[in-house]
Amino acid sequence: MKILILTRLFCYILLFLLSFSAIAGIQLSDEDSDVKVTISGRLQAMAIMNDNDYKPDEGINFRVRRARLRAALEFNSELSMVFQGELSNGGSFNGETDLIDAYIKYKPDSWLQVIAGLNMAPAQRQNLTSAGSMLALDRPGITNYNLTWGMKGNTALQTGTVPGTKITSFGRHQVRDKGITLFGTGQLNDNNYLKYYLSINEGSRFADDTNRYTARFQWNIGDQESGYYNLSSYLGKKETTGFAIALDRQESFATNAITAAPVDYHLITVDAFIEKPWAEGYLNLEAAYVNLDLDDVMNPLADFNNDPLSTTPANRTQGEGFYVQAGYLVGKWQPWILLEQWHTDAPESNGSWQSVRLGATYHLFDQKASVKVGLESTRVEGTNAMDILTAALGLYMSF
Repeated sequence: MKILILTRLFCYILLFLLSFSAIAGIQLSDEDSDVKVTISGRLQAMAIMNDNDYKPDEGINFRVRRARLRAALEFNSELSMVFQGELSNGGSFNGETDLIDAYIKYKPDSWLQVIAGLNMAPAQRQNLTSAGSMLALDRPGITNYNLTWGMKGNTALQTGTVPGTKITSFGRHQVRDKGITLFGTGQLNDNNYLKYYLSINEGSRFADDTNRYTARFQWNIGDQESGYYNLSSYLGKKETTGFAIALDRQESFATNAITAAPVDYHLITVDAFIEKPWAEGYLNLEAAYVNLDLDDVMNPLADFNNDPLSTTPANRTQGEGFYVQAGYLVGKWQPWILLEQWHTDAPESNGSWQSVRLGATYHLFDQKASVKVGLESTRVEGTNAMDILTAALGLYMSF
């Protein structure tokens, strides 16, 4: 165990040093062929303090939020493959390293790209937002209301679960899913761009006879957001307005713990994104509406052996919500605000919550290195209502 811990600490230190020495990533190529290898990584370290009964007597918690190494192998302009490992596993030294991305991409045309393997399902814009570009210190808490992200609310600046909302983890993998995605992007005319995602994945680890189907369509006016992943802020390098809709579903992903009847999962999201120059700086605005349907089940969920997955009724997760986040970049400073809310279908508003987050980012080197400070206040509704106040300071680096 000590050897594993020392090995992981060495990886963290190496990743930190590489972030300075190879800020654009390490690239290797073969002079006799078109093969290229790019090694990149990400380190996000945080100091977090909760001032409430949510995590009593914890004091300041130092956490490695993300520590990743990524290898991309490009054979030619059409064929490539990607591997990415997560070293931190949520910040706990448990001797494990997770493979979070492992896929092959075939791109005969920008309008037709095939991605097969372990990858991110296109359920929401924030699921497709690079962790290196997050605006409000981390993603909105309602990002986790999809099948492989835990179907729960997150609080404490995305470092904890809203009490009474988690029904279980349904994914076989860490937030990603295994399957195949058709992805395409291109220009419609001088000022309009479209991109689409159509994917089929394994989905729930309890479902052997059904698959997860996801579709997302995004339209941009102005500059193009051409990649599979979007950014929360382009730091004034784009002027664009984007609109999107996504549908995510899997039939019989679990069962009703009381009746043993199959339960279906349906998620729909609508989102918008704006980045434009305004006065002396650049304005960022992003908003999304999310609706989660679990067949109106009022009981806990179970697997297909009818073993309950938790004691939390499904209607404490089923519901709808929204978030709105905005930032304003002036020089290297980017203050931001995030407002979000989730309302469940459970009696007495159990599982419902709302949150406000305020903070600022100082960009040391564009998106490659930044310091973020934030404060979040979350109100949990229901019979066990509480207020959760969290402050955090974070160092974010990528290479």
